[in-house]
Amino acid sequence: MTTVVDPAHHRARDVGDEPLLLAREALTVICRKRVEGARRLVAEGADLIIMDDGFQSARLTFDFSLLVIDSRRGIGNGYLIPSGPVRAPIPQQIRHASALLKIGHGDRADALVRRAARAGKQIYSANVEALDDGSLKDVPVLAWCGIADPEKFFRTVRETGATLVETRTFPDHHHFSEDEIADLLDRAAANGCLLVTTAKDRVRLEPGHGRGGELAEKSRVIEVEIRFDDPTSPSKIIDAALKAAKARLLRSR
Repeated sequence: MTTVVDPAHHRARDVGDEPLLLAREALTVICRKRVEGARRLVAEGADLIIMDDGFQSARLTFDFSLLVIDSRRGIGNGYLIPSGPVRAPIPQQIRHASALLKIGHGDRADALVRRAARAGKQIYSANVEALDDGSLKDVPVLAWCGIADPEKFFRTVRETGATLVETRTFPDHHHFSEDEIADLLDRAAANGCLLVTTAKDRVRLEPGHGRGGELAEKSRVIEVEIRFDDPTSPSKIIDAALKAAKARLLRSR
């Protein structure tokens, strides 16, 4: 079944937190079968499809494949899921990749970057930065999140100048119980802290269900964006994808 995500009607519990956030920016579908999902996007009028974990479908032809790696985490232990964080064998990923994007300025990704460069792949660099207006400087906060890399979020909070009094972590994509919600609210009130979280976590709180709406209202989202070292990089990636698509269509005639 293919679902076109509608932020006005769907909830994270129904379609997932990330699709719900993406649907605020562009046409988004969810589907267990990626080919069917791609066909639905085309039927809905999409002329450029961005697909997460696209390597998992051998039935699709990709015009541009971008490997993304965090420079602090690297590839972890290098093992495939579920033994490690790698979703497909590294040699296979590099062979099929068009380019590699390194996020951050750590050194844990350096070996993979060198390997990709030796294979002739384009290397892009970017950093995650908070959209900070300075209003959190010296503010005591309780930071809570349920994401894959909570320490990345806590680093971002510290970078705003906020005073990180307490942190609470939950599993990725976690749906919060009433007790967990009440505990966050009560602990923040007892310690005089502002609650801060990620957009991905806040979207999972359902207004009108217990105190979830209260937690959503009282939690400030730390908005972030990816900033490329070369601001023209996103345009170059899109142009390369469109050029490859045109070449593929010419070959098929």
